[in-house]
Amino acid sequence: MTDPTAGPRHDLAAKLTTAGALGSPAWISAFEQVPRHAFVPTCWHRTATGLEYLDSTTPEQRDHWLAVSYSDVPLVTQLDATGTATSASSQPSVMAIMLEALDVTKGTTVLEVGTGTGYNAALLCHRLGDDRVHTVEYDQTLSTTAAALAQAGYHPAMRVGDGAAGWPEQAPYDRIIATYGTERIPPTWLRQCTPGGVIVANLGLGLVALRRDEHGVTASGRFLSRAAFMLSRADPAAAMIPDAAFDPGVLCDGSPADAPPDLRADSFVAWLHLHYPGIAQITIPGPNGTGDQAEHIYANRMGSWARVGHGQVIQVGPVWRDVHNAHTRWVRAGRPEVEQLGLTVRDDGHHTLWVDNPSSTQQWSLT
Repeated sequence: MTDPTAGPRHDLAAKLTTAGALGSPAWISAFEQVPRHAFVPTCWHRTATGLEYLDSTTPEQRDHWLAVSYSDVPLVTQLDATGTATSASSQPSVMAIMLEALDVTKGTTVLEVGTGTGYNAALLCHRLGDDRVHTVEYDQTLSTTAAALAQAGYHPAMRVGDGAAGWPEQAPYDRIIATYGTERIPPTWLRQCTPGGVIVANLGLGLVALRRDEHGVTASGRFLSRAAFMLSRADPAAAMIPDAAFDPGVLCDGSPADAPPDLRADSFVAWLHLHYPGIAQITIPGPNGTGDQAEHIYANRMGSWARVGHGQVIQVGPVWRDVHNAHTRWVRAGRPEVEQLGLTVRDDGHHTLWVDNPSSTQQWSLT
């Protein structure tokens, strides 16, 4: 009997290859063979009007669900009581970039931090073999993911735990990959990674690949691209922006301001989140979706917020000062793109951000 998912799987792999996210034959084969749909039997697909719920068991939805499963889009797989996404299948092109950056070979051992739906673990198992893959998930519903992996024919070593702690009993690992966003690289990951090993993670709003030095003291590498994953549920999420920040009638410490036009630039947004990871930020586009009259709203965990636009800053607390200082540093650094940035992390937890190369005179300590 013909497998109806074979075509979509091969089409997805071809699209990722054409886009440059995939390049190695082994990873292309993995995306061609591993069934993403098996890990998203129900999901929410983000559309222009909101989240669309899809259920594979609903006959009239099945064709659409299957097409969406093999689209290059993230799929939400779990919502909490407030409707906030708490688990998702990441965008396949982002997954592909990260897997390629791991630079694995036959015999490589990998620790995956954040099992999620299990799709990424399945890709790793297909490429390396079950016995080379260890995966840790914070969510207690890991048994559901284990069942999906087993149904698809994959059996990595699995455990429930805080991903920031890694899995010390099974260390060391040649490679570590984190499938959720983290504000900083935990020192435990360096200590559990072999000398010369690679750590790939989503830090701030950028993907970074770090190679540990042969002495095991530091790990250093460049950012690959901009991307954003959900934060670990073991960490406090960025503060919710209060309703008052959206109220145009609110006047708190209002003052004239010449808001820089490039606050919306992807490279600055990523820079801001690296320097101040506790700041939540959204942009409200101007008329017809333009950036000319856009407003930027920022908030931090301490309750400070600011709305910037239309020639003024309306603010409560010091968060705008932090944003303004970050922008000033970014401009002085030459407005670097994400791909120009690099990071060096020590096993004591110290992070140094740099431009172009580790010996650059343009360096900043990230606290």
